[in-house]
Amino acid sequence: DLHSILDQMQQWRNDFAIALTSIEFKVEALQTTSALAEQITLLKRQIAEQIQLWEIKWTELSATQSLADAFGDKVMLLVFGKFNAGKSSLCNLLAECFRTQGQVVRYFYVQNEQIHYKDMLLREGATETTAQLQGVCLGERLVLLDTPGLHSATAENTALTQRFIDSADGVLWLSSSTSPGQVQELHTLARELKRHKPLFPIITRSDQIEEDEVDGEICTVLCNKHPSQRALQEADVYARAQDKLREMALDVQLLKQPVSVSTQMARQTGMDEQAMIEAGFECLFTALLQMIEPALHYKQRKPAEIFLHHLQEQVLETFIQEIVPLSDQLQATLNHAQTALQQQH
Repeated sequence: DLHSILDQMQQWRNDFAIALTSIEFKVEALQTTSALAEQITLLKRQIAEQIQLWEIKWTELSATQSLADAFGDKVMLLVFGKFNAGKSSLCNLLAECFRTQGQVVRYFYVQNEQIHYKDMLLREGATETTAQLQGVCLGERLVLLDTPGLHSATAENTALTQRFIDSADGVLWLSSSTSPGQVQELHTLARELKRHKPLFPIITRSDQIEEDEVDGEICTVLCNKHPSQRALQEADVYARAQDKLREMALDVQLLKQPVSVSTQMARQTGMDEQAMIEAGFECLFTALLQMIEPALHYKQRKPAEIFLHHLQEQVLETFIQEIVPLSDQLQATLNHAQTALQQQH
């Protein structure tokens, strides 16, 4: 029962707070200006401040939960990658595919923690164009969240991405075929992968310039990469990503088989059935369907997962980083004082 689990975690946090604040320090015999007394005062103050921050931090997550509730009956996939990985281009092309099939397509952006719907396509470009979280609803069951670039120079973008990242049920990890699968990016995704969200690598711009003869003249044309080239890149990305996940002590079962696509080739050849197959989109759609089921499993437990992440990252990790060092320092001072007393006797 989800509500029972949430109640238990809330009770655990309350019990932890009570345990911390009930620690008694008998300081009557200490001078208030002594190092030991000052350390005890600092420790008690830090504990009180951290407990107050827990509720503040949890309240800040309400925007994330609000976004999740707004799309409560849909699977949300985070589209992640460097700002030049082709995220917006892919989202727009998928939207066209859904619209062609008679499905409802709705674009939106998030501003001031509110969802606003719009008619325009997602902005595309070779530089950072996503200054805010934006996305598109595809049909009745799928939402793609297009985020500010992983390595955006805008600190505000990075913070925005991180704040709403909890809303996603899975991650589409995009990278260009010119340098596919930069596994160091997985460090940025570590929080999500620890939360057991499926990870689907998509190799974009899987095309190349070739020479061809047109009307007796040699010219350059854009072509899909050969299936053998794509297979090699996909196998390489999959192997390196598996190694990286093991190195990070993460579940390799979360990793899906990579797929290669070329949005430019799909558009250039009219997006007919054969063109979409050759551009890799039939494989992409098949993989997305296979990914939705585990994403739905995650969605069922999402409220508990979000509170668990709050406990792990904003309660326990902060306790370890802020309180434990003060406690260790206090213990060292006590040990030193005890040794000094023993030497006097």
